[in-house]
Amino acid sequence: MLNGKAAERKISVETVQRVLAAAKDVNYTPNALARGLRQKKTHAIGVVFPHLRNDWAHLIMRGVVEELGASETVPMIVCHHGDAELEARLLRSLVERRVDGIICNPLRNGMDRYRDVVRRGVPLIFLGDAPKGLDEIPCSAWDPAAVHLAVEHLLALGHRRIVYLGSRDNRVISEARRHVFWDSLRQAGLSPSRRDIILSSTSEDVGDGPLELLRGENPPTAFFVEYDDQAVSLYQLLDDAGVACPRNVSIATMGGSPRSVSAGCCLTTVSAPVVDEGRACAQRLMSMIDEPEHKPERAYVHGGSLLVGQTTGPVANSKPGSRGTP
Repeated sequence: MLNGKAAERKISVETVQRVLAAAKDVNYTPNALARGLRQKKTHAIGVVFPHLRNDWAHLIMRGVVEELGASETVPMIVCHHGDAELEARLLRSLVERRVDGIICNPLRNGMDRYRDVVRRGVPLIFLGDAPKGLDEIPCSAWDPAAVHLAVEHLLALGHRRIVYLGSRDNRVISEARRHVFWDSLRQAGLSPSRRDIILSSTSEDVGDGPLELLRGENPPTAFFVEYDDQAVSLYQLLDDAGVACPRNVSIATMGGSPRSVSAGCCLTTVSAPVVDEGRACAQRLMSMIDEPEHKPERAYVHGGSLLVGQTTGPVANSKPGSRGTP
């Protein structure tokens, strides 16, 4: 009667009103756990993030909540902070709480953890990237083809030696972004070198590799940076070394997070359709929950646009006397 099915069960309006009045008098609250046991659903999903910084998680959750809409399903948010053992505990805790499904931005090497979730009958979908060798687990991610927008912009400015700066990441989407970068240069008639790919230990670290290249022979005139966190770190590294952007070298990146406009500069970046990513991931997870036999494959969320900031400009050495010495 309190579940809105009185008419379906042919219960009179008068009886419904009396029960509702009595429930209000005693401040009755439905027991979601009991209802979950009866329905074999908890109406809760887990969302596993690496962090909550830079507004990314907030925008993902906006899309997730929009997709959940007026349903009874609520998200439970946890963060692993790059710690594999913590992620394992969090996944185990979500499974023990009988969540109906899990959205997870995965670490690079968690094959056993993720397969264990699936073995326990909990629908799992990867957000943003996926470890190699887990094709049986679907993934919803931003289309890596968006890399081309940034590279095309640099090429149009006359840059012919562009260095890729990313993290040492063997996940599917990260590797695909490197391939798009490589293919974009080749389509422009260039012959990129392996030494033009610099991979750091984390998505924030840049190391000394960029400065070494700038001080060597035939220095690059531009960097494409996979993550805007790294791009901010690169900009600060170059600024400390007296290398001006874009007068000495250009930087273009991806993501469009608040950090890209809060580091004393406005980075040229490709904005990510983050809300759409969250919405698409939630939609696919809910379809897996409602139709267990449905096994969606990897899917890309298209979109994003180039935002030209203060860190890209024409090739500096095309103007005599305009290029400084790093």
